[in-house]
Amino acid sequence: MPNPQSAPSDIAALIEAIFHPRSIAVVGASANPSTPGYDYVSSLQKFGFPGDLYPVNPRSEEILGLPAFPSLRDVPGQVDYVISCIPATAVLELVDDCAAKGARALQLFTARFSETGREEDAELERRLERRAREAGVRLIGPNCLGLLYPRQGISFRADMPRQPGNVGFLSQSGNLLFELTYLAGPRGLRFSKAISYGNGLDLSEADFLDYFAQDAESAVVGAYVEGVRDGRRFLAALKRAAARKPVVVLKGGRTAAGGRAAASHTAALSGRHAVWTAAVTQAGAISVDTVEELIDMLIAFAYMRPGSAPPAGTVPAGRQEQGRRLGMVGAGGGRSVLTADLCEELGLSVLPLPADVERRIAEKAPDLVGWLTNPVDQSILAGSGVGGTQVLEWMDESPDIDLLLANVGEAWALGRPNAESLLARIPERFAQVSGRTRKPMAVVIFPTDYADERLWRLVSGAREKLVKAEMAIFPSVERAVRALARFVQYWERRELSRP
Repeated sequence: MPNPQSAPSDIAALIEAIFHPRSIAVVGASANPSTPGYDYVSSLQKFGFPGDLYPVNPRSEEILGLPAFPSLRDVPGQVDYVISCIPATAVLELVDDCAAKGARALQLFTARFSETGREEDAELERRLERRAREAGVRLIGPNCLGLLYPRQGISFRADMPRQPGNVGFLSQSGNLLFELTYLAGPRGLRFSKAISYGNGLDLSEADFLDYFAQDAESAVVGAYVEGVRDGRRFLAALKRAAARKPVVVLKGGRTAAGGRAAASHTAALSGRHAVWTAAVTQAGAISVDTVEELIDMLIAFAYMRPGSAPPAGTVPAGRQEQGRRLGMVGAGGGRSVLTADLCEELGLSVLPLPADVERRIAEKAPDLVGWLTNPVDQSILAGSGVGGTQVLEWMDESPDIDLLLANVGEAWALGRPNAESLLARIPERFAQVSGRTRKPMAVVIFPTDYADERLWRLVSGAREKLVKAEMAIFPSVERAVRALARFVQYWERRELSRP
C-alpha cells in the first residue's frame, strides 16, 4: 500500500515489474462480447500478449479458445497480474487468492466503491485497502481499465493503438484514453505506456508520475487528474517528473459542478482551479484546460524539436523577439492577417521576410519583391514560379526565423484541377523540410469533414503522409500557433531554471 517514505526509484521498479507480467488472469472472464470480461481476454489475445493468459469463471470450461478455471487458486503456477471483473462484494476474497498465487498486482475494473457516495461502499473500500496491505498485494484502481503497453501486447480494448510511441499517460478516466485514441490517433499520437488508475486507492497519480519520470520509453508525460489523495506528495512527484521531461496535466473537477461529477466518477477530491494551475506551473509542468489543448501539447512535445534559441532575458536589448520569430507559408490573405494578430497576442513575432529570404525570392521572381511578406499569402505565389514549400525551405535556412508553420492549404488546393498531385506533393515537401530542420515546426491540415468521398480520401491521404513523416500536425492555424507559443514558453522557462 502507499508508503510516503518509499523512494521514487523503488516505486518505479515496482511499476516496471507490473508492466512486464509473465502471466495474466482475468477473473470474471466471459464469452459474452458485451461484457468487460470478454474485452480483456479478447484484447490481450489480439494485441499478442506473449505470456500465459488465464480466464477465470466457475461456469465455463473454455473462453475464446482458452481453458477456463473455476477460481484463481485453480490456475497452475504463479500469476503475476490479476484483472478483476467481478462484483465488489467478492473482491476481498479475491485479494486473498492473489496473495496465494504470488500476484504482483490486482487491477480492479470492479467499481461501486467510494465513488458511489454511499457509506457502506466507502467502508468496503477501506476494508479492501486494509486487506490488500495485510496480504502484500498492490492495487490498481478500483474503478479503472488498467494497463496499455503496446510493446508488451497489453491492452484493455482491441481498438487502442498498437503502434508504440513516446507518450506516457496516466488517467483517472479510462474513457478519456478512448477519446485521445479517436481524436488524436489520426494526428499521430502514440503511447509508450498508459494507465487508467481510477480511484487510486493504492498506487496513485504520484506513483505513476515517479514511474514515467524514469521510464526510458516515455519522452513526454500526459496526465488527466480529477483529484489527488496527497497534495504535497503529488506536487513533489510532478516536480521530479517535470525536471526530466515535459509533463502536460489536464485537471477535471475545476468547478463546483465538475467537482460533484469527479466525486461520483472516481471519488476524487477536487480543488480551486487558480490554485491548481499555479501549483502545476510552479512545479515546472504545463496545465491545460481542455482535451483539445492536452492533445495539441502532447503532439507538440512528441514531434517538435526544442530549437536552440536563447532563453528570454538573455538576448541584447532590441532583440527580445529572438527565439520567437515565426515564419509561415500556405496561408491566404485573410488567414495571414489573422495569424499575425494571434501571434502578436501570444508573444510570438511575425517580422517581415528576412533579407536572405528576400534575396532568394528576387533571384527567382523579381516581381514578388516587396509584395510577398510573412506570413506568405499562397495566392500571391500563383504563377510566379516560386512555391510555398520553396519559401519554407528558405525560411528554414534563415538565421532570422526561429519557428516554422506550414499550412497545407487544402481548401485552396482542392479547387485546383491538379488537386490530387498537389495534395500528394505538398506533404512530401513539408516532410523533407521537417526531416532536416532543427527548428520547431508545426503543420496545419484541417479535419476531413467532407461529404464528398473523393475530397475526404485526398485529404486523409495527405494527413497520413504527414503522420508517417512524424510531423506535429494541427487541425487549425490557431491551435498550431497557440501550441507553438506554449512550446516556446516552456523551453524558455526550462532554460531559465537551470543552475
